[in-house]
Amino acid sequence: MSGQRGSLNRQGPSLRECLWCLANGLPLRYELDEAWLSRVLFHVQGCRDRRFRTVPSAGATYPLEVYVSSLGRIFPLKTGLYKYVSCSGNLVQSSVNADFEGFLFSVLPGRTVTYYGERGYMYVRNEVGHALQNLFLSLVSHGLWGSVRLVELEFGPGKPQYIAARVDVARVDSYCRGFSLEKGLPFDAAVVLRRSIRNYSREAISSEGLLDVLKWSMGEIVAGSRPYLKFGEEYGVNGSVAVFNVRGLDKGIYEFNAKDMELELVRTGDFREKLWRASLMQESVRRAAAVIVLFGEGLLGEVEAGAVGQNIYLNTVDEGLGTVAIGAFHEEDFLEVFGEQRPLYVFPLGKPAE
Repeated sequence: MSGQRGSLNRQGPSLRECLWCLANGLPLRYELDEAWLSRVLFHVQGCRDRRFRTVPSAGATYPLEVYVSSLGRIFPLKTGLYKYVSCSGNLVQSSVNADFEGFLFSVLPGRTVTYYGERGYMYVRNEVGHALQNLFLSLVSHGLWGSVRLVELEFGPGKPQYIAARVDVARVDSYCRGFSLEKGLPFDAAVVLRRSIRNYSREAISSEGLLDVLKWSMGEIVAGSRPYLKFGEEYGVNGSVAVFNVRGLDKGIYEFNAKDMELELVRTGDFREKLWRASLMQESVRRAAAVIVLFGEGLLGEVEAGAVGQNIYLNTVDEGLGTVAIGAFHEEDFLEVFGEQRPLYVFPLGKPAE
């Protein structure tokens, strides 16, 4: 099974329609076409420019492998377990046996930990969250739904490979309705255009654009429900923003209220240099117009931060902005500035430089 990128891109639905429906817990109505499984797999772990994947990976180490488990009920495949080969777009059968219809996410954390040490385990869990978010948005866009079970998230040196997540896929009888915003960037296009952008212009960004990124990444766009899955009993990640150059907002630290979808000023001041140093002097932080910081606790929080982070990437594309995921920083310095829970993930935001 393989496909050219051109055959995988549709003109709709829009990214934000998919996010809206995911928050509502229902997929869009869609008649499955011949390319649907190729398209879903490309969204989750596809290869762009014969190198980079559709979800970010720390240092391009790519510890995640995706398998399709087919009973032949939904997938156009014979019963068996199939490994997805990212850069060829092929599925290679690895077993004739299968006990469910869906996807398995297998990880080899050593690929990442070799370069990043113990912190690399968190990066792997972040990556699982990124991929799960793209998978569920893709399922929603294809008229399907899924349920996820996180299997093994506690990695260690004694075992080379883990099954991190299992996603069971099903057809449903009800479909998502009620999305009334203007049609924006197609979801398929947002996935293809997603990049890690590290160089930003000096141009200010709008407060409306910043708030839209936050709203559609982690806001309760439906009462009590955000545009990504709950991985525990409750949502475990919250976000704050350091504002440097945003029209309509004073420089300072703002907390994002996910329920009301508003920015609440915590303290004024210019924290650009401090956060640049705290981020190991990564220039993207110093050049950004704003920096989004995600906070949370535990292994589930790290996976959830990855799901939110994928939304941040996709929504910055929709807003004509750029971002890059940063996992390397001095936690104590961020705590000093933000006074929050444990910082998990950092996302500079700005207008991409020409």
